[in-house]
Amino acid sequence: MPILKTQAYESPIQSMVNFSKERLIKTKKVVIENQVIAEESINNQMQKSEINLIQIINKKPDVPVAITDPAEIERAAEFAAKATGVRKNFIMGLLVVESDLGRNPGKCTYSEVEKGANADHQRGRLSAKAWETFQERREIIKTVATSLDYDYEKLNVSCNPGSAYAGTGGAMGIPQFMPDTWMEYKDRISAIVGKENPDPWNEKDAAVAVALKLSDVYGVTDHNRYAEKNAAKLYLSGTTSGKYDWYANQILYWAENYRTLIG
Repeated sequence: MPILKTQAYESPIQSMVNFSKERLIKTKKVVIENQVIAEESINNQMQKSEINLIQIINKKPDVPVAITDPAEIERAAEFAAKATGVRKNFIMGLLVVESDLGRNPGKCTYSEVEKGANADHQRGRLSAKAWETFQERREIIKTVATSLDYDYEKLNVSCNPGSAYAGTGGAMGIPQFMPDTWMEYKDRISAIVGKENPDPWNEKDAAVAVALKLSDVYGVTDHNRYAEKNAAKLYLSGTTSGKYDWYANQILYWAENYRTLIG
């Protein structure tokens, strides 16, 4: 009697079970892989969001942040006084008159000043020399703004004088320096504050700028009141003419009384 050899085979039921197991394993694998991909995607998005947030926080604004605490100016003036020898109260008095201790570095944007200067030029109110000077200063203020990552058109500067006298405005920042005057003192300011691009809207840089300009007048670092009066008039007009005594007297008054504005 022949011996029957058993043939290995899977029953239909067993085949379905095995197929289901394979599908389940593959499904788990896909789910796990997709979960990893999803988690990586979420992590990448979170990292990008964190980077964007840091960039937003660290991004310098288009225009300088306004000074709101005049005590900051006083600390800056004290630093400038020690660095230059100019009397701190004298620096403070000038900053009261020029920019209300940094709170008013100009009520017009440079874009407004530019439009006003163009209009005055078209009406013939500006001499050829004044218009040429304005154009030169405009290029300087663009350079200063670019170096500080500011939008020059949005910068707050002194307004056009209008009908008061023929001029263009555009004095910069807390010390109210014209752009060419700022460039004249820039390297000396840098040497004292320790940075390549000093900022006329920064209280420390501004106080040093004021002190340096005042210190150039003989006798100011000796705290001579007559010398201070002349320095104040030179600051405004470039002359020591008696017709600017009103300005010098204001500065010397506020040099002794500025604390009433700080509180």
